[in-house]
Amino acid sequence: MDIRPYHRQRDEPLVYGLWQRALGNQWPLPLKTFRHKVNGHPQHEVADHFVACEGEEVIGFVATQTPMGLGGEERAGLMCLLVTPDRQRQGVGRALHDHALDALCRRGVTEAQLGAGGLSYFWAGVPTNLPGALAFFRACGWPDTGPAFDLVMDLTGYATPASIYERIRRPDVTLSVAGPEDVSAVLEFEAQHFPRWVPHYQKVVDHGAISDLVLARERTSGRVLGVSSVLDSRREWQRFGFCIWQQMLGESVGGVGPLGVAEDAQGQGIGLALAARVTELLHARGLATSFVGYTWLADWYGRLGYRVWQEYRTSWRAL
Repeated sequence: MDIRPYHRQRDEPLVYGLWQRALGNQWPLPLKTFRHKVNGHPQHEVADHFVACEGEEVIGFVATQTPMGLGGEERAGLMCLLVTPDRQRQGVGRALHDHALDALCRRGVTEAQLGAGGLSYFWAGVPTNLPGALAFFRACGWPDTGPAFDLVMDLTGYATPASIYERIRRPDVTLSVAGPEDVSAVLEFEAQHFPRWVPHYQKVVDHGAISDLVLARERTSGRVLGVSSVLDSRREWQRFGFCIWQQMLGESVGGVGPLGVAEDAQGQGIGLALAARVTELLHARGLATSFVGYTWLADWYGRLGYRVWQEYRTSWRAL
C-alpha cells in the first residue's frame, strides 16, 4: 500500500467511486457537491488530502483542511476518512489517519477537529449513524467533546409563535431586511464580534444578495445588535455550499445562515427573533424545508419548530 497526495484530475473519479461504495446509501452526494467540498474553497492546497493505493486501485482517502478560519494556521480539521468496504479493519484507515495528522504537524498545526471546519466541511463531527466510524476514532485517541446537530423544519403553514417576538426584552429593538446602506455596518459588526463569519457575509454582499441579510438594531442609535442571513439552495452560488445533503432533503430547501448577537445584547430574545424572521422569509419565498447546520442549540431552535435531523459527536485534540 502506498499513501500519496490526492490529485484531483487523476483521483477524483476513483475517490468519488469510493465514497459511493462506502457511504453512498447513507450519505448520497452528487459529484459536483463532492468536488466543491474537497477542492472548492480558495485556500485548498494539494497537501490537504491523501489517497491510499494498491497499484492503480484507490482503497482509501483522507481529507484535511487548514487553515480553518477559526484561529489561524495552528488549527485544522480532519474532514473525511474513507476506506473501501472490503479493506476496512485491515489497518488502511489507521495508516491514512496517522499520515494525515503527521502532515498537519509538519505544517505547524497544533490542534485538530473531527469533521467540521471553518471554510468547508461534510459533517459537523462524526455522524452517529456511522457507529463503526465512532469506534474507529475513539480507538485512535479522539475524545468525545459533545454533540452537534443538523436541524430541519417543514415550512408548510409556518407561522412564528407570538411568544417569540414578545420575548424581546428591549423595546428599542427593530428587525429588518438590510438595504445597500447597511452593508458596511453588517461587515463591521461581523469583523468585531464574529470574524470567522466575515467570508460568508462578504460573499453575500459580493453576489448582490443584500436582501438576504436580516438585522436587529437599536431604533434610536441605529447600532447593529445582531445579524443573520437567508440561505437559499436555488441560488447557484449557494447550491453546493450551505446544504450539501440536498438529495436527502429535497430541492426546495433553504436555511438560517450564521446568526450572532453582540455580547451585551445576548439573553434578551433577539437571536431567536432573528431566526424566526429568517424562517418567515424562507416560507414567504415558497421553500419547502428550512435547514440549520452545525448547531448545539437544538432546544433553542426547537421553540420555532425545528427538529433534529442528524446528530454528530464532536472531537478536538492536540497534535
